[in-house]
Amino acid sequence: MAGIIGSAEAAKQLQDAELQLHKLNRTFESYFNGFERVAPIRDFEAMKRVFRKLTGQGYATAAMRFKAQNLIARWQMLRGRWERDLARMEMGSLKPGVGAAPGRSLEPKRPPPGARKPRSDS
Repeated sequence: MAGIIGSAEAAKQLQDAELQLHKLNRTFESYFNGFERVAPIRDFEAMKRVFRKLTGQGYATAAMRFKAQNLIARWQMLRGRWERDLARMEMGSLKPGVGAAPGRSLEPKRPPPGARKPRSDS
């Protein structure tokens, strides 16, 4: 345990970590979409250190503890996605900037059941 910190100091640390996490998420999105040529590995490793410190930290109030737990959970979700996508890129099954927009299917649309098929006059 790194010790218990007060509300003002905890709020500052959590706000800084949240801002850094948001920036790193944007950078990874740019990388996975093909706009960045190099993965932000240094920033990723720095965030690992920040969240390792936040995880071991004690908080004086329940509100700060709740905020920290939510931020740590978001970090773990994003970290898992980034590590999975980086591994997929190394294996060659994911290419930067290739693919459909989220929610879009690459398969052609099928007519609803019971719809008539278009007639071919040839």
